[in-house]
Amino acid sequence: MTEPRTESRRLGELMLQTKGWQVASIDDNVTFDGSRLLPITQQDEAAVLMNCYPPGTSDEMHCHPKEEHVFMVWKGQLHITGVEDGEEMTLREGQLVHIDANYYYRLHNPGTEPAVYLQFRTLPAKPPKRRMVLFSESARGKREAATK
Repeated sequence: MTEPRTESRRLGELMLQTKGWQVASIDDNVTFDGSRLLPITQQDEAAVLMNCYPPGTSDEMHCHPKEEHVFMVWKGQLHITGVEDGEEMTLREGQLVHIDANYYYRLHNPGTEPAVYLQFRTLPAKPPKRRMVLFSESARGKREAATK
């Protein structure tokens, strides 16, 4: 899954856009139409996206090379799991997690309602070859799989 910086993706509904500002409303952008990711704003070095995970939705353990992420839960709940012992928590509305670049995690919606969260991410000056790396493809992931 690569997302070249030159890709033209429609941003969410903006309330104001100037040379240096992009103003958006969460309420005006939330969607439950089956799409899981909506770009809201983007500048040269950072972007804000809205993610919607229907109940039971999860992703694979993965990392984003060269990108820090902050996930803030707006509606519902979001369970996050890391690769180290003790890295597991369910975030509720208003809670957030800040994930360092190159750090593995997995997201899951354990609730009965959609989980809607904002994703704030940095954009590296030189994009990596791959924007997402699955843990199962990493050297550590392969070692752990071989010992099971």
